[in-house]
Amino acid sequence: MRHWGQFLSVFLSFLLVIICVSGCDRPLERHSSPSNEAPRVFRMNLGTEPPDLDPAKVTDLNSFTVLQNIMRGLTTFGDNGKVVPAIAARWDISKNGRRITFHLRPDALWSDGKPVTASDFLFSWKRALDPRRAAPYAFFLFDIEGAEDYFKGKPVPLGIRVLDERTLEVSLRRSIPFFLDLMASPVALPLRPENIRHTDDAFTEEAQWIVNGPFQIKAWRHDERLSLVPNLRYYGFSQKKPGLDRIDMLMIGDSNTSVVMYENNDLDYIETTSSIPSFDVRRLRKLPEARVQTLHRIDYLGFNTKKPPFNDVNVRRAFAMSLDRTYYPRLLQSGQKPIASWISPGMPGYNPAIGIAYQPQKAKIIIQNWQQKHTKMLEPISLGYQTGYDIQKQVEIAQFLWKQNLKLPVHLENMEWKVYLRRLSDDPPSIFRLGWYVDYPDPDSYLSLFTTGNGNNYTGWHHPDYDRWVKEAAVTLDPARRKSLMDKAQRLLLEQDVVIVPLFVSEKTYLVKPWVHGFSVNAMNLIQLERLQVDPHA
Repeated sequence: MRHWGQFLSVFLSFLLVIICVSGCDRPLERHSSPSNEAPRVFRMNLGTEPPDLDPAKVTDLNSFTVLQNIMRGLTTFGDNGKVVPAIAARWDISKNGRRITFHLRPDALWSDGKPVTASDFLFSWKRALDPRRAAPYAFFLFDIEGAEDYFKGKPVPLGIRVLDERTLEVSLRRSIPFFLDLMASPVALPLRPENIRHTDDAFTEEAQWIVNGPFQIKAWRHDERLSLVPNLRYYGFSQKKPGLDRIDMLMIGDSNTSVVMYENNDLDYIETTSSIPSFDVRRLRKLPEARVQTLHRIDYLGFNTKKPPFNDVNVRRAFAMSLDRTYYPRLLQSGQKPIASWISPGMPGYNPAIGIAYQPQKAKIIIQNWQQKHTKMLEPISLGYQTGYDIQKQVEIAQFLWKQNLKLPVHLENMEWKVYLRRLSDDPPSIFRLGWYVDYPDPDSYLSLFTTGNGNNYTGWHHPDYDRWVKEAAVTLDPARRKSLMDKAQRLLLEQDVVIVPLFVSEKTYLVKPWVHGFSVNAMNLIQLERLQVDPHA
């Protein structure tokens, strides 16, 4: 009966949406307008409100999707995921790889017409490294000389020099092959000091937030819509004018609604990440505008290793052994592929032999032995997750398998995205579900997530050996040696201490209307919209 009730609820939601979309007055422009003045508008669904657009605070994909279209750093990522010049027209690297001199574009301007300067980068990086701010991605800058000590509050000089307003010199404590990739991250974006002098952390709420990317914020109706318009002072628009007039990023939590809106031409783009429920993927993939992109993303379950009973590694191991990952592609049916290791296929260091396999009988024995040795039964267990149809199905699979294999009830705790992030930071549930996209195309982006001090590590776990191996792997050029270090780090994380349980890697299915041209997305799920061309009369 419960399954039928869920079906009836979804059916009634579909019916209500169809009635509204068909008959209600809508503020959304239609591309079929015959007027010669029809606006060129691209409409997409973010799914939820971006938690924060402050470059020093951004940790989630929604916020990054907005930020990467209104801001530019020294570098950015191209369609193939490779780093390309952005505000830096070029750079010089010393022979030992530890000094990089960035030469800024002379035509790089802020949206108010003032030039983007090397001092803007210095100000922003010092702000992110301020220990009072505790920026979660500050560690991206730690390879700069003095940066980690500066972040710890020590009065040390930073290896950042403004040679002139178009030249920035960065001295590194070690040579790392992906430092230029890190310069494309939000925490490395420049900021104008006067832009935030009086508002500080609230500057992103200002109506005229000064930006340097292809678009700027026109209006932000929280939890409803964020509208962007072209920044005509953006250097990329000096030779080629923008191909659209506005981008509307909607915040529609129900993916069923998104599909109906797309089919009624009220959305121009939908994707499995935010806007297509898994049960509808097979049908939508048959449409001519459907595309599939392999992603460097792993969905996983993490344990709060400080909270009983998961402060006991044996309990964590039993829960990991109880998960049959083959359930996910069979039930979700939208491109999932089971994975037990913590580096996705196609990246250096991927090793399918690493990780805990499905062993339900061994898991059951572990739990029985644990219960015999403890007078107090297992504490009430909660599994936290963010709102979303597919995500709910993921955690329901885990809940079912633990009930079936361990005879243990697990309570599901659903939260909106912003609330969920705060909960993870303040008091993570016993178990939590998350997905991790790499921030740069290197396995270090996976492994460094669980190093000491990483602001996105909600497990409460850290280990000096793990930190050492990950740091050494980051600078090791010999492929065999690097793989050996990454293997050791993964085995410690996944098999010895059982901190997380990787579940599956994903494919992204997306659809773009035929009147939209120039759309692209890469394996890191980065969507850059500056080359979009919208034909309002198609």
